[in-house]
Amino acid sequence: MNILYTNFHPGNGGGHTTYLTYLFNGALSQNINAFISAPEVSKLNKDLKKKHPNKVFDIDFPGKPKEIFNIIKNIKKLKNIIIENQIDIVHVNGTPDHKVVMLCKWFYKFNFRIIRTKHDSFKIKQNWFANKLYGKYTNQMVVVSNFQYNQVITNKLKKKTVVIHNGIDLEYFQPREKSQDLIKQFNIQDKDIVFVSVAGTALHKGWQFLVEAASKLDDELRNRIKIIIVGNLPKNEVVEQYINQLNMQDNVIFTGFMDDVREAISIADIGFVLSIGVETISFACREMMAMGKPVLVSDYAGLSENINNNQDGWIVKKEPISQIQKFLQRVERLDLNQFSQSANKKSKQEFGLKHFIDKTLEIYS
Repeated sequence: MNILYTNFHPGNGGGHTTYLTYLFNGALSQNINAFISAPEVSKLNKDLKKKHPNKVFDIDFPGKPKEIFNIIKNIKKLKNIIIENQIDIVHVNGTPDHKVVMLCKWFYKFNFRIIRTKHDSFKIKQNWFANKLYGKYTNQMVVVSNFQYNQVITNKLKKKTVVIHNGIDLEYFQPREKSQDLIKQFNIQDKDIVFVSVAGTALHKGWQFLVEAASKLDDELRNRIKIIIVGNLPKNEVVEQYINQLNMQDNVIFTGFMDDVREAISIADIGFVLSIGVETISFACREMMAMGKPVLVSDYAGLSENINNNQDGWIVKKEPISQIQKFLQRVERLDLNQFSQSANKKSKQEFGLKHFIDKTLEIYS
């Protein structure tokens, strides 16, 4: 069996990169002949090419009508990859790459099967093109949360859709001592309560709601709240609007992008992912829980599927500042050690790689 994974994201990482790295390596470990196509500038491409230079191909997967000539060029490149490597299955991971793969299959009359993983929380549009893409040109669809499955409208698509929650590497993400280097670098005091997110800095991740809620606390508690956010540095105007105008400069630290987020997670008392859009299940949430950090999540999409509320984390309504503020006001009274143990226990029971990889490979056969 020869499988080609595709990904259109050109950036530094995110859930797509984690997902495909695990699947690609998992397929190879079970002697499946796996390949991957992704933009040459992407972290996914660069990382995997270091170890598997002959299995990683450079394709941009343009998807806009104005890019028609680039689309045609990439369809031809994809055709050559499929022929030369006798691809049986193409596992696509977004609409842009799905479109290019569909056009390639249609134009060259190929017989390979198409598996689609849907990584976002948007409803599938009900129009002619979407019906073609998810009908004739999707043999099976994977969703990573029950929330997404319940959003599938048509019974026909629901019958070929399976829920497989994301798994993570529990040997890599496990409890460790707090990084004294980061504690010193960020000037964290013993009495401080440290919140960490490794979900990124985009505003749809909701970190700004935690910042605003903390800004409304009394001075004594407010001064002890430290909020550390890992990811690409936000623009100056974002910092001005959501940090400086609330006088939270001393409370919030943007670390910039980190290849290894474990040191940052290690210094957390509590993790947080307060998304209001796009999110499905969140690798970041599961990584933090695996390292023994209880996580504060919004009830958006599939985030709450990670958490047993008030046992290994907490669920709040998306956006309401008042709920987050009330949580912060009672956080000192919580037994965070007990929550930490419960979070780690939950991850061992439900978040491992084996089930995730086995269930996905099962689909191929």
